Amino acid sequence: TLAPGNVKGKTPSEAIEAWVKKYWNGYDSRISKRESNPPGTIPDPMINTIIGNRLTHLTDNDLENIKYAHRISMSAENILGLLLEEFLALELEKFGWHCAWGETIKSVDFCHEDGRLLQVKNRSNSENSSSSRVREGTVITKWFRVNANNGSYKWDELNKIYNTAVFSEQSFRRFVIQVIQANPGALAVEDSNPW
Repeated sequence: TLAPGNVKGKTPSEAIEAWVKKYWNGYDSRISKRESNPPGTIPDPMINTIIGNRLTHLTDNDLENIKYAHRISMSAENILGLLLEEFLALELEKFGWHCAWGETIKSVDFCHEDGRLLQVKNRSNSENSSSSRVREGTVITKWFRVNANNGSYKWDELNKIYNTAVFSEQSFRRFVIQVIQANPGALAVEDSNPW
């Protein structure tokens, strides 16, 4: 089943109301409009010990900078998929696709007006087991932005399907820059970050 398990209601009307609310909450909290939370964990000092004893020329300050560079990179990776989803929501709409904001369709990111389903991933190696499991017996087209093994981009696949040139790494990059400049809080930066 594609119905999300966390949409409950005693009556069909209540279930529909809960589903619509979930959709709008997802839409209203899309990455261009929300502020991300900084990491909730503290870094393990043993990481600095490991790196410092392998790369012995690094100073304690270098190791601290590496630690915070890693943490902000992880924060950026955490929002990359959300940025991709929002970019595609804007671009695919003119081709009859609508974003399933708020996980309103289980393991599906977009639904076409004719009923087709699409799951998008940033990289070819980023599928989780639940999304793989749900596709068995269900026709969900899968598309990913970049091949994790060779770095090639897959925008041309979307362009061929829709006979367009709107999908490209350059247009996605422009969108990302626009979102981060308009909403810097989309990328969480810890107060203790030296940059």
